[in-house]
Amino acid sequence: MNFKTLKAYYPAIIVLIALLTFTLFSYYQARVTSIEKRERLFETRVKTVTSALNSRMVDYIQILKGCQGLFYGSDSITARDWKTYVDNLNISTIYPGIQGIAYAKFIHKNDRYRLEEAVRKSGFTDFNIRSTLKNEFLTPIIYIEPFNGRNLKAFGYDMYSDSARRAAMDRALLTGQPSMTGKVILVQETNDDIQPGLLLYLPVYHEPKNVTDIAQRKKNIKGFVYYPFRSYDLIENISRNYRDLRLEIYDGSKMDQKNLLFDSDTSVNIQGIRYDPEFRNTVKLNVAGRQWYLQVASTERFGSAVEKSQPLMILTFGFILSVLFFIMIFNIISRNRQISIELELSKELDNKKDEFIGIASHELKTPLTSIKAYIQLLERSDLKEQERKYVSKANSNVTKLNNLIGDLLDVSKIQSGQLQLNIAPFSLKQMITESIENVQHMFSSHELIVRGIIPEIILDGDIVRLEQAMNNLLLNAIKYSPGASSVYISCKRMENSVKIDVVDLGIGISTKNQEKIFERFYRAKELSPVISGLGMGLYISAEIVRRHDGKIGVKSNPAKGSTFYIVLPYKA
Repeated sequence: MNFKTLKAYYPAIIVLIALLTFTLFSYYQARVTSIEKRERLFETRVKTVTSALNSRMVDYIQILKGCQGLFYGSDSITARDWKTYVDNLNISTIYPGIQGIAYAKFIHKNDRYRLEEAVRKSGFTDFNIRSTLKNEFLTPIIYIEPFNGRNLKAFGYDMYSDSARRAAMDRALLTGQPSMTGKVILVQETNDDIQPGLLLYLPVYHEPKNVTDIAQRKKNIKGFVYYPFRSYDLIENISRNYRDLRLEIYDGSKMDQKNLLFDSDTSVNIQGIRYDPEFRNTVKLNVAGRQWYLQVASTERFGSAVEKSQPLMILTFGFILSVLFFIMIFNIISRNRQISIELELSKELDNKKDEFIGIASHELKTPLTSIKAYIQLLERSDLKEQERKYVSKANSNVTKLNNLIGDLLDVSKIQSGQLQLNIAPFSLKQMITESIENVQHMFSSHELIVRGIIPEIILDGDIVRLEQAMNNLLLNAIKYSPGASSVYISCKRMENSVKIDVVDLGIGISTKNQEKIFERFYRAKELSPVISGLGMGLYISAEIVRRHDGKIGVKSNPAKGSTFYIVLPYKA
C-alpha cells in the first residue's frame, strides 16, 4: 500500500483515533465521576457516623442527668430506690454498651468506717471500702446496678484512689458538667475479653442551687453518678450499621495503639491481606471534656460494585465499538474507491457524497441492529442477575449509539441543506399522541400526562419530522428530571398558531444556558459531568420547527423544572 492509497484511508484512521480518544476520555470522565460520587458518599457516611456517635453520648448524658435529678428530688436515696429507678430504665435493651449505672459517695477518709457501718446495716454485711487511703477524700461506690456479675467487683471500690478516675471526677466537680475519663481498665474486667474502659461522671451536690462558683461546688459536693463503659461493647452497637467502613477511635491527642479505644478492623479480608483504603478521614470530637479522634476509612465493601466496574466497561465496549467502526468505515472507503474507479471523473464529486451517506447509514446501522438482536437474545437466556445487568447496560448503550448515528446523519443533512420535508396535511392530535406512546413505551420511569384536551385540527407539515422533534423534547424532559416521576404535555390553539408545551419538574436550566441551548453540540457545563449527551437533539428539533416556519423555545428556573414549547403556524 503506497502513500496515496494510505491517504485515502485517513478518514478511517482519524475516526479510529477520534473514537479511541473519545473512549479514553469517557473512561476518564466516568472514573472521575465514579470516584467523586463515592467520595461524596464517603463524606456523607462520615458525617452520619459522627452524628450517631455524638447523639449516643448525648443520650447517655441525659440519662445520667436523670439519675442526678433522682438525688435532687429526695434527701435520702436507698439501694432499693436506686435499683427500682435503674431497672425502669431498661438499660441493657434500650441503651446497649453501658456496663452499669452507679453512685459513688464523696467522703473524707476519716468517715470511711461510719459509711461502711451504714452500708452494712442496710443489708450488705460484707461491704468494705477498698482504697489506697493516700488521698484526703474517697469516692467509694455504694450503689451499682445491675448488682450482679462483673459489677459486684466494683462495689466498695474507691475510684478517687486512681489518678485517671480522680482527674475526671475533679473536672466534673469543678465545672458541674459531665466528665469522661481517659482510657482505663475497669474494675469489673476479668481475665477474658479485656476491653478498654471509660467512665462518665456527673456530680451530685447537697445544694444544687448554690453551686455558681468553684468554691461552692467544692463545699457542696455530695457524690457522683456515673457510667462504666466497655468501649467495644459501647461502640460496636453503632459500628454494626457501618460495615463498609473501618472505624478507629482514639482517646487524647495521639492516635497510637496506647490510646486506641475501638477498632472495627473490617479492612482485613479473609486472606489476611490489609486493604489499602480508597478514602480516609479523621474527625476531632469533644466527648464530655475529653478529646477523641474518630478515624474513618473505606473498606472493600464500600460503594457499588457495578459503579466501580462501570469505567472499565466503558473502556472495553468503547474499544470494541471503535474497532468495529474502523473496520466498517475502512470497508466503506474501500467500496467507494472501487466505485470511483468505475465512474467517470465528471460524475464522481456529485455522486460520491450521496453514495457515502447511503452506505454509511446502512453500514453503521445494520451491524448495530445485529448486535442489538444478539443482545436481546442474550436477555431472554438464562443469565445470572449480575450478567443480566451487564447485558441490559450493553443493550442500552447500543440503543443510544444507534440514536446517536441517526442524529449525526440528521445534523449532517441539516448542515448540507439536504434535510428533506414531506409536506402533507396531518392530524396534530395524532402526531402528539403517537409521540407520547412511543416515548412512554421506551421509558417507564416517568408517566407522560396530557393536561387538557388536544385540539382536533389539521396542519400542513412533515408529520415524521415533527414527531421526531416532539420525541426529542419528551426524551429531554425525562433525562433532565431524574428525581421526578411525571412529564406534562399540553396543547392550545391561538389566533394564528398552535402551541405545544412539554413541562418537566427537573433540574432546570440557567438563564445563561437558555440562550444557547438550541445551538449545535451545545451542552451546559454544569450538566456535562452529570448527564450524558452530545447536544444534538434540541438542535435538530429547532431546525425541524424552523423549516416549518414555527418557533421553539424554553422557560426554566434552576432546580424547579423547564417548559419547552413549539409554536406552529395554523390558519383556520
